Amino acid sequence: MEFSASVDAGRRVRLGYGLNLHAPRTLAELQDGLRAVTLPLKARVAPHARFGVGMYLPAELAHALDPATGREGSAALADFLAEHALDAFTFNAFPYARFQEDGLKERVFQPAWWERDRLDYTLAVARVATELARAASGPRSHVSISTHCGQFGAFEDGSAKELAAIAHLAHCALEFARMEERGAPRLVLALEPEPRSSCNDLEALARFFPRLCERGARFLEREHGVGASRAEALLRRHVGTCLDACHAAVEFEDASVVDPGTGRGVLGKLQFTSALRVPAPATNARGRAALLALDEPRFLHQTTGRSATGRLRANDLGELRSPSSAWLACDEWRCHFHVPVDLDEARDEHGAPLGLATTRAFADELLARALAGGAWALAELHVEIETYTWDVLPAFAARARGPEALVDGLAREYAHVVGQLGRAGWLPAGSCAPKG
Repeated sequence: MEFSASVDAGRRVRLGYGLNLHAPRTLAELQDGLRAVTLPLKARVAPHARFGVGMYLPAELAHALDPATGREGSAALADFLAEHALDAFTFNAFPYARFQEDGLKERVFQPAWWERDRLDYTLAVARVATELARAASGPRSHVSISTHCGQFGAFEDGSAKELAAIAHLAHCALEFARMEERGAPRLVLALEPEPRSSCNDLEALARFFPRLCERGARFLEREHGVGASRAEALLRRHVGTCLDACHAAVEFEDASVVDPGTGRGVLGKLQFTSALRVPAPATNARGRAALLALDEPRFLHQTTGRSATGRLRANDLGELRSPSSAWLACDEWRCHFHVPVDLDEARDEHGAPLGLATTRAFADELLARALAGGAWALAELHVEIETYTWDVLPAFAARARGPEALVDGLAREYAHVVGQLGRAGWLPAGSCAPKG
């Protein structure tokens, strides 16, 4: 969906939801998911408008659709999207494979950016994205492709792995520039900080980004003969930030992280997401129990506690089964567990509070601040609803079993986000009826 505001002429907001919640392995599975979930959702939310989707292609499918090796596949997907007025304006190239399978956890960061497979996968996604954009109607400022910042765990500054990751990121930016020179839309690789990764938060990305530009430019100059000034310019043109509201909330970041001039490059996309929080854990045994009941084998649930002396950090929920006195002394815990963005509080089947809340208010504030301040340097703000956890959500979060229940849950999320946009003065702009 596209939105515009009379007070911000010439700018657009594109809204979609991330398809990694029904992660496909083949083109047929991708189309089946679009038919079962996306098209019914579109019919309910935006029946007469182009409907944005955050495209997710795992490595196997991205390489199969890559125009460099299989143009027919990407052309077939482009035809399907055009037929149903679906707009793949943003892509998620973070999870490489097997995203919705148990046991994933920190393996979602594999391959790391210092491994060649990560670069090859991202470029395959970019070539498919370019093919789909060329087949779509209407102007666009850019196509955003989100990815992680390097690896799970911190890089040692100047280590061989960090330098290899920077080289691959720089190489990716160079290829994006070459694609644009051949007529592709501007591609922005949006680096997504995540708790416990090489960029734990947006502040860490602000420290990493200048090193990426400086050392990446030197790599392009040395290995590809690109002039120093052009090398840094293309890095800043094609690499930026993916701001995930859930991740930022888990690390207790302030909504000012969305303001311009942060030193993290352009804002490629904003993922409108919500985390879980346990207020006053020392006296909130019910909230602690409700959180620990969510420990499940598929996704990584990094948790951060805020204390008077700083932050306490756990890689996953299991580490908090016997919390120390320091953890109990925190005023709040926040957990990386994506929950429906319209949900503010967890309640049991009788409507009683469970002592477990969400960071919905932070996501709302982040979006409102972005819209009011024009935080993005591009003509479009890409907003992606990315609740990919529906299959593992507890009953209080309306776990979606089956396509119909999933569409209901997604429709509630859309109603919340569209309402936030409307309150900020951004209304649906234009429409495009499906062909045929």
